[in-house]
Amino acid sequence: MNTKRCILATIAVFVFVFVSDFLIHGQLLKDIYEQTAHLWRPQSEHNMAFMLASQILFSLVITVIFSRHYEAKGIGEGFRFGLLIGLLLGTIQLGTYCYMPIPLSLTLSWVAASLVKGLGSGLALALTYKN
Repeated sequence: MNTKRCILATIAVFVFVFVSDFLIHGQLLKDIYEQTAHLWRPQSEHNMAFMLASQILFSLVITVIFSRHYEAKGIGEGFRFGLLIGLLLGTIQLGTYCYMPIPLSLTLSWVAASLVKGLGSGLALALTYKN
């Protein structure tokens, strides 16, 4: 594993995840979250340190997984890896509907967001973890 490339790729994935999470959850899904406000912590109790830690750890873990199996096959490799990550995350999100009293539209939005997160992260990895 090339440590320098791994660090740069982790940073690239983190930037993508941070920006996409802000746009998806902070903007696109804002109305749904407001309609279901009784389910969530009040804004004053949001702990951004935990959110940032989860995004950094996600970025690091998928970068390490990617680097262990890296074959230098370009964008296609990143797309395939990202699709698998997105599908994995999406299946977890799909399960939330059975135990959380949320609208199906929110669950499906989370599934779609997981696919975006996976695909974007995979592409960021392919673009930054190249020789």
